[in-house]
Amino acid sequence: MRGCRRIGWMPLGAFLLCLSMYWSFPAWGAAPQSAHPPFFNVMNYGAHNHGSAPSTDAFRAAIQAARQAGGGTVYIPAGDYVSGPIELFSNITLYIDAGAVLHFPATRLPLTPGRQQGIEVPTPVPLIGGHDLENVAIIGRGMLMSSNADWLKLHPRQQRTGANIGSANGPKWEKLLRDLNAHKPISQAEYDAAGAELRPSFIRFMNSKNVLIDGLHIIGSPMWTVHLLYTENADVENMVIETYPGVHTDGVVIDSSRFVRLANDYIDTGDDGIVIKSGKDADGLRVNRPTADVTITNCTVHHAHGALTIGSETSGGVRNVVASNITAVDTENGIRIKSARGRGGVVQDLRFDNWTMENVGAAITINNYYMMEGEKPTSQQPVSITTPVFRNIAISNVTVNGAKILINVLGLPEMPVKNVHINNVMGTGKVGLLADETDDLELHNVQLNTDAVAAFQAKNSTNLELDRVSTRKPHAGTPVIRLDNTPGAIVRDSKAFPGTDVFLSAGPGELKNLQLEGNLLKNARVAQEEKPNPDKNQLPEQRSDR
Repeated sequence: MRGCRRIGWMPLGAFLLCLSMYWSFPAWGAAPQSAHPPFFNVMNYGAHNHGSAPSTDAFRAAIQAARQAGGGTVYIPAGDYVSGPIELFSNITLYIDAGAVLHFPATRLPLTPGRQQGIEVPTPVPLIGGHDLENVAIIGRGMLMSSNADWLKLHPRQQRTGANIGSANGPKWEKLLRDLNAHKPISQAEYDAAGAELRPSFIRFMNSKNVLIDGLHIIGSPMWTVHLLYTENADVENMVIETYPGVHTDGVVIDSSRFVRLANDYIDTGDDGIVIKSGKDADGLRVNRPTADVTITNCTVHHAHGALTIGSETSGGVRNVVASNITAVDTENGIRIKSARGRGGVVQDLRFDNWTMENVGAAITINNYYMMEGEKPTSQQPVSITTPVFRNIAISNVTVNGAKILINVLGLPEMPVKNVHINNVMGTGKVGLLADETDDLELHNVQLNTDAVAAFQAKNSTNLELDRVSTRKPHAGTPVIRLDNTPGAIVRDSKAFPGTDVFLSAGPGELKNLQLEGNLLKNARVAQEEKPNPDKNQLPEQRSDR
């Protein structure tokens, strides 16, 4: 934590003294009432540290004592505890020491105002958290545990199978979504019925400021693991989150929040690892709160659907996101930006730098055709407030060792993806670049080594620039670059490696509309050709990954 960090073997007393000095400075808001906030050990309030009985009441009593004192540190020492939900309040630090293990059994919980999957709806209370808070922290080297499988027994989902489009939560949830998008009046009973099908977040702060979550080890989660909702000025750092293969157990969800910093986290999850959201469809457009000003650095993500995902709930917009020094291993996607018709929202001004990926599905994917359970494919629509917009995205210094698709950029015919610049990428995979419905897509110094297909494929794109692109694995009968309906595209300073059959292939009559400058093509059997492409009218795949 800024200004006061426990170092290795630092005794607890010294750390807590440092912590009290840290809170004595007004860096996170109003100055506390004293330079040494009180200290509340849960054992003094009747906690059971052998798991022999629930400690929920003892935790609540210690927290209430701290609240009545104007704030302080609630301390959970080493031991094995069983607890129900823990509600926090302003100016309180919950310190879970090394060796402390908190178990949260699956049970039906009371509902509280919240938002889940982009929809404002009564949700089960989080296992730890609160709302309308300031200056609150959950820190320490302790462990939090809950079983996703047990929660699914209480709140099952319906997976997509064949003609059955399924549901992320249940039939009452799907009815609520349909009624909201149809702008029908919704009764409180309908909201409550949908909320009763939901699972809680593990940690959630809502409408809060100056939040710190530091050092914890979380194993298993009912739903999203760390959820920052309508929250400002938050740090999530030094976390170990292990929820794989749990359903919908996203690691850290930044939801219509600002000034958020993630650093030094390890996330192994059954859903997206680090996620940025801002509301879904009609309800998200009504709320219209963006996520903005987010930095993410020095994180490792394992097994996730997406290492870092923006969307698909984009209705409030997302802007000013920087993600650097990220490692993704065995994830279905690496850099993942997704939305769909009906969402709306502007996603813009994003920067991704210094990434490595190994054995991933899609390394870089920007896709406006996403579906999850309960959703159906869409067709072209007039541009409106419900049309998602992706623009001004910079991706640089990426190494990929093994991917099904290395770069996948799919815009909509009515709203192309705009101003995506990709620099200094080296990748090996089955498929290289697939680009469709883009404007101002630029690749600079990109080498994609694919298994059997053209390394660079683009169609229906304007202002395309391929600069210093190449492949070291050319294939007989397959061009390095295939362009269809890309008028004005520039291919410059690129190189054909030995064994290249055809370097550039374009549709009949299209070569005259391309600009070729400074390319070294002596190793190509054929420098350029015009040839029909039987796949050029194939529609982008609209799929669910759940």
